[in-house]
Amino acid sequence: MLVLEASRLVFLANPKTATQSVRAMLRGRAMAGPWQDDPGARHGGIGPFNRKWRGLIEERVGGPVEVFAVVRDPLARLDSWYRYRKKNAEGDSRSTQGIGFDDFLCAVMQDSPPDFARVGAQDRFVGWDGMQSGIDVLFDYDRLDLMMEFLADRIGVRLRLPVKNTSAKPFSGLPEVEGGVMEALRRKLAGDFALYAAVSETGALFRDD
Repeated sequence: MLVLEASRLVFLANPKTATQSVRAMLRGRAMAGPWQDDPGARHGGIGPFNRKWRGLIEERVGGPVEVFAVVRDPLARLDSWYRYRKKNAEGDSRSTQGIGFDDFLCAVMQDSPPDFARVGAQDRFVGWDGMQSGIDVLFDYDRLDLMMEFLADRIGVRLRLPVKNTSAKPFSGLPEVEGGVMEALRRKLAGDFALYAAVSETGALFRDD
């Protein structure tokens, strides 16, 4: 989480959506506060933010804040987790070494996933209720240019997004997924797929208050 005091913006870092790059870009403009010492705030979603930090932050910045985040195609996000965790040595409980992508997806769908398949859920992160998000503005990972335009408008300066935290191997397209596994994934992660469909339609989704 980053708090930009002057523009009353809060960035919530949804994992595997260029969060390291956004953090590197905005860190110098971020406000210091006790949330920086809370490990849960680093990748906390809108629920924890509302419960624990919104009141304090709005008091400190002098008014309501506008919260934004990035979401990603669910399958692409899972592939990014899968490739990223190949960095861990085989035998590590969080490693995907020696595990096929379909098997990884099946593990993600378990009610109690093993460590290597614990990846969270985007719909829960943003507070998606099937119609709208609990976050004010969501951007499609594939349209970060829209986020950059948004920031230029709110901050008044055009920034450059650096490349950070890449996976172990260069991205060469999504792997093939067995049909039955994909169908099961769409059912299990129906909220994530519906959320991304809403955001990707225009590249940005603004909350209706």
